[in-house]
Amino acid sequence: MDSIKITTNLETLNQEFDGYYPQERLDKVFEVFDSERVLMTSSFGSTSVILLHMISKVRPDHPIYFIDTGYVFPETKRYRDQLIDRLNLNVVDVGAKPNHHRFTAENLTWKYTSDLCCFINKVGPTDKLKEGKEVWISGLLRYQNANREKLNIFEQRSDIIKFHPIIDMTEEEVQTYCLIYELPLNPLVYQGYGSIGCTHCTAKGEGREGRWLNSSKTECGLHT
Repeated sequence: MDSIKITTNLETLNQEFDGYYPQERLDKVFEVFDSERVLMTSSFGSTSVILLHMISKVRPDHPIYFIDTGYVFPETKRYRDQLIDRLNLNVVDVGAKPNHHRFTAENLTWKYTSDLCCFINKVGPTDKLKEGKEVWISGLLRYQNANREKLNIFEQRSDIIKFHPIIDMTEEEVQTYCLIYELPLNPLVYQGYGSIGCTHCTAKGEGREGRWLNSSKTECGLHT
């Protein structure tokens, strides 16, 4: 598919999907793309339950990949297991090769070169998942940070189309959705973590201010 055709298709998709509610978008994307070429990942973070609840409604058997970096909070793993039981999710754990992860653990890579640590433990394993896929479902929200506030529902990346079905939900709508459906949040939210990643690179704070504290880094590399 050439670049002109990609642009035209994405413009058409963005215009069409803009008229749907988030769950409708998620349902419709499986009409546009072959389900075997649709990738979904989840961090089981502070707002992940929204998209996880929606996928459980429209495609309950679709694989959801959890990238276990080896530095995930124990609370996040317990939360993952809770949602698997609650929503009957088909979750598949993936991670870096053991020797690659061991390198970052032994050398404290996150302390000196956080981008390299992210690449080895998160971006690399995700890149393997993207092979053979055409579209990647993501739970990004525009209100979360400046990098995300101008994202469209569909965005072309170098090797895949990113699909953001809940991108335009407001913080109030996210909270209301969880309230209406009585969805549990990651327990770290109640401890003051507005955004949740790896133990070494996540601190308490509102929104994403606790991620890579005292650093100019704002994204792990998956969404840039």
